[in-house]
Amino acid sequence: MKTITELTEEAENYFTQIDTHAEDIQSSYQHIISVLDDALSRQDGEALLQLIPYIEQGDGRFAFQHVGKTHRFHRMLHIIRLEAAFHQSLFSEGCTSARELWEKYSLTLFAMRRLLFCLSEESMAEAVHYLHNRPISYLAAFTIMQNELPALNKAFYETLAQIYEEIWSTEEIRQFYSLISSAQGGLE
Repeated sequence: MKTITELTEEAENYFTQIDTHAEDIQSSYQHIISVLDDALSRQDGEALLQLIPYIEQGDGRFAFQHVGKTHRFHRMLHIIRLEAAFHQSLFSEGCTSARELWEKYSLTLFAMRRLLFCLSEESMAEAVHYLHNRPISYLAAFTIMQNELPALNKAFYETLAQIYEEIWSTEEIRQFYSLISSAQGGLE
């Protein structure tokens, strides 16, 4: 366990790094947003996917290290890459800007959280309605669940599969459960 002195020094180093690289951080984040906006407006999946190495190994790493939204955009890009590889509808479908892509991800996550926490009948009905009317692939659903939602259980997975049963094929539902089983060591 780190001492108070070590934690203070670590925090000071972090903020010094932010001050030192503030221009690079802002520039790389703006580049990411600009490429997202351009690629989404043209529905250019290849251009979107070129952002992954930029974020992981290029100047985009400044934004990745210091701008929280970049982590979720990075996750969305990985979802899109998976969907493209498995010939699924892309998560970015229907989005023409970075803002729209962000909203789609955020609202999907919010609806999933409503389902998970069972806040009220009305809240759950709204979540089901939202998810059913704005379908995503089983790969997107799985990735969002694994990275954003705590303490998932079999009932949650079954609810999600029921919401998408008219949208996902039987094979996609089987793959969804297979991914969950692999990730969790078997359904609980």
